[in-house]
Amino acid sequence: MTYQSIFRPGLFAGQTIIVTGGGTGLGRAAAHELASLGAHVVLAARKLENLEKVRDEIVAAGGSASAVVCNIRQEESVVALFDQVLAERGAVHGLVNNGGG
Repeated sequence: MTYQSIFRPGLFAGQTIIVTGGGTGLGRAAAHELASLGAHVVLAARKLENLEKVRDEIVAAGGSASAVVCNIRQEESVVALFDQVLAERGAVHGLVNNGGG
């Protein structure tokens, strides 16, 4: 199946966007869309296996992504997520708060 975004190519170029719940479902779909538009997507969820699978899909499609284990129900886990992303990427430009669990 061929998919074409309604948004202009490169819309999020140079931006880092965190997607919680990015390993499955709507989070996975949002991550693919954001990466296809140029964002570096930080996939965050509790299960590393799911995150790595989606990260690999995005990279195989020519996008940029990383995976960080995070339980959004635990404040210290969220703080650690942001500390890591800021240290590695320098900034966070957006957040898709999709995680629920």
